Amino acid sequence: MAATAMDHDGGGGDVVTPGELLGNSLTLAAGRGAYADGRSVRASVTGRRRIVPPAPGSDDQRSTVEVVGHKAHGAVPQPGSVVIARVTKVMARMASADIMCVDSKAIKEKFTGMIRQQDVRATEIDKVDMYQSYRPGDIVKAMVVSLIRQMMQYK
Repeated sequence: MAATAMDHDGGGGDVVTPGELLGNSLTLAAGRGAYADGRSVRASVTGRRRIVPPAPGSDDQRSTVEVVGHKAHGAVPQPGSVVIARVTKVMARMASADIMCVDSKAIKEKFTGMIRQQDVRATEIDKVDMYQSYRPGDIVKAMVVSLIRQMMQYK
């Protein structure tokens, strides 16, 4: 890898925030602190953008884009991550939960997730009663299916 010392200490690259567009997934692979969202690669943490060239002889010849935080970050939920969360609020169509662990690693930052009525089970979705399925304080194990894109307009 041809990363420079400036890249290692987070001193180079543009400052990006969660949800910010980093590039096209056809030309860039998502690395640490980034995730692929369709054809886009977006930041999942605040930090500096860093491009790492592909390893020699690698099948995937795309460069990897990473976001290096200003300080060490713990685990960050990404689509496909298995999380452990505590239900905090139950509503008619969804439940809110505070994420405690991501892929068996405790997290340092606070993340909130939503369990939607249609994601509780695969069949008879309209018959799911969220109040009978969850109570505040319940501990759940779930897979992250998507990230909310609240900051897409900011560049």
